[in-house]
Amino acid sequence: MTEFDPHPDVSRLLDELGPADPPPGFARNVMARILDEHHAASKKTVRFNREERAMTRKVMWGLATAAAITLAVFAIKGFPPVGRGTEGTVGAAQKYQAPQIADKDVVLGDSAVQEFLQSDTFERVMKDVDARALLADASVRSALEDAELRKAIEDPDIRASLTSAELRSAFANADLRRALDSAELRRAYDAEFRKAYDVEMRKSGGDPSLRQAVDDAALRRAAADAALRRAVSDSAVRQAVGEAALRRAVEDPAARASLADANFRKAIENAAVRKALSNDEFRAAMAQSRADAAMRSAALARAIGNPAFGAAIRSAQMRNMLAK
Repeated sequence: MTEFDPHPDVSRLLDELGPADPPPGFARNVMARILDEHHAASKKTVRFNREERAMTRKVMWGLATAAAITLAVFAIKGFPPVGRGTEGTVGAAQKYQAPQIADKDVVLGDSAVQEFLQSDTFERVMKDVDARALLADASVRSALEDAELRKAIEDPDIRASLTSAELRSAFANADLRRALDSAELRRAYDAEFRKAYDVEMRKSGGDPSLRQAVDDAALRRAAADAALRRAVSDSAVRQAVGEAALRRAVEDPAARASLADANFRKAIENAAVRKALSNDEFRAAMAQSRADAAMRSAALARAIGNPAFGAAIRSAQMRNMLAK
């Protein structure tokens, strides 16, 4: 005959427990708690009928019996260790713990970002089909996360230079990128240009009204050619730039144009701009038919200059708005 177990759940739990030592004073605290509950119940003034009192006594003694059995098992088998039979509870508790939030994740909660996304400035960008199409490109958004690049392209000349076919062509080749990245080559150009400037000023008798001749594109190209020839013969420049890079720069009209054009020079002297132009995807985005109009957009320029633009460009909310 199977023995009736009045507390099957307690028995099952006890069977699953493994050995461990009980904490100090565990048995004393449990029995003290049972006695306190019993004394508290006996002092209540609420009247119970005989059946209710009998039921209460049964429940109290049942709990006391279960506690006593538990203590006895603990004394024999040891106190249950954490992890046996409690994995689900601990796992659930861990599952609902809020993860630590990194700075980059605090984007949509930033009031400045929300204010920017709801501003007239951003609304104008959203209505400008060219600017919106450009910002929808992932490579452009990634590049614009760089604060130094955003600061650089607040200059309208640099924005226009980014869409120049000559500059993109020069940066499409690793050797030419290395040459244009060289401070030594740019210094050589500056020296040749100052020399040409002085010659023209002497020809003009020092008349300021004739200085416009010095800014002629042909004069700048001549200075670029002279700088490249000087660089080839200068061992320090050859070592810094590299023989192959210098040969490509001398032979490539795009490199000479980049050195000679004042706006291009302004762009390539900025490290963030050079880094962006070294990226194939970014250059491809700048070659899009709408890129030139977008980079000349007053709405886009105003948006990029907003202090909250950097955080907004990283937000999923802005990406979703641009994708609609």
